[in-house]
Amino acid sequence: MRKLNSLKDHMTAALSHRGIGQNPADMHFAIPSGSLIGTARIGHGFEYRYTLVMAILDCAWSLDEITVPLMAWVARWQSELLSLTADNGGIEWEVELLDDGKADIMIRIPLNEAVALKLRPDGGHDMTRPEEPVPFALEQSAPLHRVYLDDELIARCDHDVD
Repeated sequence: MRKLNSLKDHMTAALSHRGIGQNPADMHFAIPSGSLIGTARIGHGFEYRYTLVMAILDCAWSLDEITVPLMAWVARWQSELLSLTADNGGIEWEVELLDDGKADIMIRIPLNEAVALKLRPDGGHDMTRPEEPVPFALEQSAPLHRVYLDDELIARCDHDVD
């Protein structure tokens, strides 16, 4: 699952100022459900469709610090989710408040990944993983590399920095 690894790396980097990299047990990823969909397109491809669950435990900081880098990642890798509510197949989240002022946060993200099978000239097929296209809205815009809340850096990403 390429998107699982991509999101995990992205969120670990974005939340490194909160110690996520030093204490990775505070951020969990799981795929509790998924399905395979035959696309019936040329190339006999299929898609993995699954719900990725990201949980951040004992969180003592703002939900914004999780949401901003998550939405930046979603804008690039699963942009259709930006316009969907949870009731319409979008991102869902829940927060459990703990006694010590901290919270456990769980976010469910519906994702899909395409797989293509290309016919080989000598017979058989090559399996390929097509790259996700860059969404039109991001083609000419600057990525969010640093985001501040009340003059405090809450999200940082060094991906695609010149």
